[in-house]
Amino acid sequence: MSSGLLVRPLATDQIPLAYPLLSVCDPELTFEQWTSYADGLVKGTNGSDGHRILTVQTSESTIYGLSVYCLRPDLWRGSVLEIENFAVIDMVRGRTTAGIMLQALEEVGRECGCSCLSVQLINPKLRRWLRGSNGTTKDLFNAAGFHNSRLRLRKCF
Repeated sequence: MSSGLLVRPLATDQIPLAYPLLSVCDPELTFEQWTSYADGLVKGTNGSDGHRILTVQTSESTIYGLSVYCLRPDLWRGSVLEIENFAVIDMVRGRTTAGIMLQALEEVGRECGCSCLSVQLINPKLRRWLRGSNGTTKDLFNAAGFHNSRLRLRKCF
C-alpha cells in the first residue's frame, strides 16, 4: 500500500500489541478481557462462530486499526458482514487507517458474497478520534456509503 500500512489478520503473538489501541478507544477494557477474547477468536476456541480479527498495521507490527467481523444471515438482506469492535487511531495519519480498514472489510464482504456490511463502533467516544478537518465520524462513514439502519450503520451493495 502506498500509505505504508498493511491489512493483516491478527496473529496470536500480536494480541498484546493491539491492547494499547483498544484501551485508547475504550479505557474501561482490561488487558485480561482483551487477551481472553482475542485469544479465543484467533485460535477459534471460544465458539467464535466464524469471527475473525482484521488489523491495519505497519510492517513493524504497530497496529493502528482493528476490527472483528463475521458472516451472519439476515432476514431481509441474505448474507451480511457484521463488523464489530471497529477501532482505529487516525491522529497521525489523517483518515488513512479508517479508510483502509473500511475498504478491506468491503472487499471481504464482496468476496464472501455479502449483500450488506453492518458496522458497530467499539465505543461512541471513538467519534472524537475519527473527527478531523474533513468532518465527523458520520461524514466519514456516509462518504464510504454507510447509512444509519436502526442502531447500526449499514452499507448495502
